[in-house]
Amino acid sequence: MSLPRSSRPMRASVLALLSAALIAACSLDQEEKVRAQVEDWVKLGETHYFFSRVNCTAALFEVKATRISSMVKKVRDVETGMRMITEGTAVAFEIDGMSPTVVTEQIMTRDLPQGIGVLSSGTSGKDCMAVEMEEAYFNALLDPTSVLIFEPEEKFMAVFDRRNRRLFYSRGRTS
Repeated sequence: MSLPRSSRPMRASVLALLSAALIAACSLDQEEKVRAQVEDWVKLGETHYFFSRVNCTAALFEVKATRISSMVKKVRDVETGMRMITEGTAVAFEIDGMSPTVVTEQIMTRDLPQGIGVLSSGTSGKDCMAVEMEEAYFNALLDPTSVLIFEPEEKFMAVFDRRNRRLFYSRGRTS
């Protein structure tokens, strides 16, 4: 049995909607949700990049100001930050002279499982990054003016690249 000619456009519309719903269901995150998770911490501008699939999410946002709000707990030393993570609190590591990479290494030195958790959040999103974004993210991770922000409940890492006024978001699927 074939559909009458007048039903074919409707069938195509229904298939397009179903396809869009299936693609969205295969993503780990939605852009609006990711923005909502970080926009209370920094004043976001445009989204420069967003990609999510079933196992990872990566995003890059313009940041309008270099200040981190009081809505995220800011710490000046690794030990305090580690305690906050253990308590389930999102933490911004604003430690003079320490890049996000050095902060992660310090956490791993003190508590390997916790350090691996932070590290895996930061590296899991790499699989969703465009090649050009990977290099910029790598540079931000090594920059001592950048700030590592870790959210232990949602298990994502954000790197606030103050020098270039942008925020990288990285998250991988947890088992």
